[in-house]
Amino acid sequence: MRKKILISAYAVSPYRGSEYGAAWNTINYLAKKHDVWVLYGMSDDHMGDTQTLRKYMAETPVPNVTFVEVGASRLANTINLLNKAGAGWFFYFAYYLWQKAALRTARALSANIDFDVVHQLGPIGYREPGFLWQLKKPMVWGPIGGMMKIDDRLIKDMPLRSRLQFKAKNLINYFQLNYSTRIKDAFKRADVLIAATTTGQRTIKEKFGRESYHWAEPWLIKEPELDATKFRKLDSQVKLVWAGTHNERKNMKLCLQALAGVNYKNWVLNVLGTGPLTASLKQMAADLGISDKIKWHGMIDRKEAVQIMAGSHLHIVTSIAEDNPNVVFEALSNAVPTLTINHFGMADLVTENSGYKVNNGAYQDVLAGFVLVLNSILENPVQLIEKAEATLHCAAVHNWQKRLARLDGFYEEAINVYHARANKGQLVAV
Repeated sequence: MRKKILISAYAVSPYRGSEYGAAWNTINYLAKKHDVWVLYGMSDDHMGDTQTLRKYMAETPVPNVTFVEVGASRLANTINLLNKAGAGWFFYFAYYLWQKAALRTARALSANIDFDVVHQLGPIGYREPGFLWQLKKPMVWGPIGGMMKIDDRLIKDMPLRSRLQFKAKNLINYFQLNYSTRIKDAFKRADVLIAATTTGQRTIKEKFGRESYHWAEPWLIKEPELDATKFRKLDSQVKLVWAGTHNERKNMKLCLQALAGVNYKNWVLNVLGTGPLTASLKQMAADLGISDKIKWHGMIDRKEAVQIMAGSHLHIVTSIAEDNPNVVFEALSNAVPTLTINHFGMADLVTENSGYKVNNGAYQDVLAGFVLVLNSILENPVQLIEKAEATLHCAAVHNWQKRLARLDGFYEEAINVYHARANKGQLVAV
């Protein structure tokens, strides 16, 4: 049955990856079967920066989708200046106010449109669940992420400032998950909950007593395909790729240290992205004696980045905390196996067939695990052909038809649960 769906997706863009791209893809696939209204507040770098999406929609309207820009208040924009200056936690205060404005806009829309279901889609972090439950409509919340505890063993050798930041985040997560009444109420009020990872599923059950569905937020970027021609010179050069922001959380130093420790030189590493640690990472590569094996591409066009991914033999993820990296889905789309630490979203997305997983533990043990896997690959690169073919098969699990069918199931269940609760008088009064 065709539905009228109201979605809150604060950040959305047809040109960006991460949460922007995940929201964009979800909206576009939903529009194949439903009429969709989207509340949004950003398509570029900061709150209120929406010029890219406005220009795109003026030139290329998306059928069955109405984008509704929710402007931030003067107070929200003022607070967000601190976020722009680098004090990231102030974003949540500004974002709280934006969610209040989103509710006002949603109420105005609801006065004329009888929505079948409301979906609090993104960002995926659990800290700000929004207020759309007050519309008294069937409600889906998720995918919900950000609930992980960063392993102290992985940050042991980081600079003091970074260690303190990660420990503070763990502490804040602990208190919010255990003592925030507003967050507890949000988990109680949603008719259907979607967890971004199986780790999140367990946390939701443990902390809030609710069952949830596991459904990762990114989508494949195209129909999965394998370019077999890239294997012609596999024996002489294994093409590796690492993509992401150069910061402590992405932990690229693990990749560099592992490659410096391998016994073979038949590899090249393509590095995509930039960040605050770019200069120090380049210096580390020089100190480790592997600079000549690395191509630093910086920030490049998304199309070019995908081409580099497609031409690679192995994708490497080293994050110490991550829900579901978009780059893993880009790798899956191009049948590129992934090497990763076996935790959080990577543990869910990467299987023994579609990649290599190194068990989490003490940093030196993880490093040794990466070196062991890379040595095995570089000694016998032909194994990557079989891995690529298996990755292509694994990607089929995430095709858009199957994912869209699951979303439809979530909406149907939310509608049924909502009406069952209404009949029992269990809806929360506003």
